[in-house]
Amino acid sequence: MSRVVGYSRPWWPGEDLTVDIENLAKAGATATPTDPGVVGGLMDDASPLHSLESGDVLLVSSAARLGSSLPRVVQVIADLGSRGIGFRSLTEPALSTDAGPADPAEVFAALEGLRRRLAGLRTRQGMLQAEAAGRRPGRPSVMTPDRVAVAEELRRQHRSIAHIARVIGVSPSAVQRALSVPA
Repeated sequence: MSRVVGYSRPWWPGEDLTVDIENLAKAGATATPTDPGVVGGLMDDASPLHSLESGDVLLVSSAARLGSSLPRVVQVIADLGSRGIGFRSLTEPALSTDAGPADPAEVFAALEGLRRRLAGLRTRQGMLQAEAAGRRPGRPSVMTPDRVAVAEELRRQHRSIAHIARVIGVSPSAVQRALSVPA
């Protein structure tokens, strides 16, 4: 008798998996083990995926929960198949192995969508790590403290935003943001 087993794991520390687990239960998962210690990386030998048996079907909300790169996700799905375990994804149904052959165009579209989703998740994960380390992710502001001081002084002299921007060599929108002046 085959079981439909849900699976989830966090992408970043503290991620709430409640909604993910609820969606898997609504889709028919009889159990939903999680890998709370595995955050965005590789699964270890203690992963609940290793307890699946031939004939079971692994159900995930997105194949992105299986790994942080497209080759890793494909490897996990192939390993499951070699053990006789079916795979079903709620977000990428074309990648499901338990529903018969899918249209190749749909499979390629699902893989491309998954690749983009994984890139976005890795970016978000990196930004959270940078923020936790005290770094501000993103491009540094062109408005240095010296430029802000000059802009404030010129604004007190009732100069226009465009004039201030020309004097200090930045865009008018940078001056507006730095001085919190409405457009």
